[in-house]
Amino acid sequence: METENNKGFPIQAIAIPAVIATTIFLAIFGITESHRLRSYPLTTYNIPIPDDSVSIEHGRRLTHIRGCVDCHGEQMAGSILQKSLHTGLIAAPNITMGEGSAILDYSDQDLIRVIREGVRPNGKSVIIMPSHKFQVIHQRDLASLISYLRNTEPVHRTMPQSRINFPMRLYYFVNRKLALFPANLVKRPVEMPKSTPADRLTMGRYIASSCVGCHGHHLEGGPIPGAPPSWPEAPALDLDGVAGTWSKQQFKEAMTQGIAPDGRHLNEVFMPWPAFGQLTEAEYDLLWEYMQQL
Repeated sequence: METENNKGFPIQAIAIPAVIATTIFLAIFGITESHRLRSYPLTTYNIPIPDDSVSIEHGRRLTHIRGCVDCHGEQMAGSILQKSLHTGLIAAPNITMGEGSAILDYSDQDLIRVIREGVRPNGKSVIIMPSHKFQVIHQRDLASLISYLRNTEPVHRTMPQSRINFPMRLYYFVNRKLALFPANLVKRPVEMPKSTPADRLTMGRYIASSCVGCHGHHLEGGPIPGAPPSWPEAPALDLDGVAGTWSKQQFKEAMTQGIAPDGRHLNEVFMPWPAFGQLTEAEYDLLWEYMQQL
């Protein structure tokens, strides 16, 4: 009798944890898959898109300042963001007007919606795009962005579809700030800022909206939401940090040359300083004035 019990014990010891693990796996996969397949309302937009050279150039500059090129590449032809057993394959699509582009059949309204809300024309969410942070972009800038995408040099390239592995789903399950399915993070109803801010402080805050994704809503610094645990914390840009210890000239030099006042080279992976090198002198002044108020 004792021998029979000893023989049965290993089976139970393996079977029970296996059932528990399988149940957890299926639950997490099912929840994250429901977020991937969720349908969202198709907001109606009616924004005229210019095609003059000034608007196109302004749109090109915004693709750097707003971080579009960090994922989609300098030519906006797409790139592989992650490829590993942990993440799966995360690809930013080609968003030029060339063959293989993900937006080739998008209307202007579709483009506005996918940028601001992360919602494709079929009502499903895009994957890994900070659309929820682009809602602050006002109408002129948004129209210029689309004008640039419509008129930039077309690149004929087909990117692979993103494929999400379970460890990435698990990380999203426990950290919903990760914009894996960004449409799920957008607050509705969606409102559109129509005009450029008027006063200098508000204009500075608008420019700083490109910084809050990493440095916090008040530029207070800290852990970067949704970033891998191995990433360093974002430094404070308020008076307790950069604004209180650097000069305005040192700040400009760091953003244009990638070198901090102490001689450190800024890592472009964590701090995309070349993007902010696209700011004008007036925009640097406005941003610095805003930082001095924090």
